[in-house]
Amino acid sequence: MKIGISLLLILSSFLPDKLNAQIDSSKYPKLVTFTSQQDHENMMKQLGIKSLRPGPSGDESAPNHANYDESVANPYPVLPDVLTLKNGKKVASPEIWWKQRRPEIVEDMEREVYGRLPAKIPKVSWTVKIVDREFVGFTPVIAKQLVGHVDNSEYPLINVDIKIIPPIRSD
Repeated sequence: MKIGISLLLILSSFLPDKLNAQIDSSKYPKLVTFTSQQDHENMMKQLGIKSLRPGPSGDESAPNHANYDESVANPYPVLPDVLTLKNGKKVASPEIWWKQRRPEIVEDMEREVYGRLPAKIPKVSWTVKIVDREFVGFTPVIAKQLVGHVDNSEYPLINVDIKIIPPIRSD
């Protein structure tokens, strides 16, 4: 078996059994292990979601029926004018673009498309565990196994490691 070049992200192994003996666990909430259903209910409660909207219905007369009719799809939606401010005024100079319109667009993209980043993003420190020289076809490559340790100072009772390993390839 050979190790391939592409990397597979195996996300975070939460290892509560590897607790640091020097940590005063009474300062932190007790570690809870949820079932899938309990986790779902907890997240709904945290987000203030009372119920989920129903998925598409197979009944054509239902208001939430699945739409497979391409003729009613809108491949070219009416998007807001890039050079018009939200208050309706036109962008008349580069200064107005950089100081007003561009931040409006960035805000819309963060809110509607990309999503927002948390205020405190924990630092991840990466280390190379394994380095392997191999060939993919006739091309020499260097495959590496990386391990990232997430700064868990906000809740040190959990050790959070992210492993990125090359997938095993069989020929």
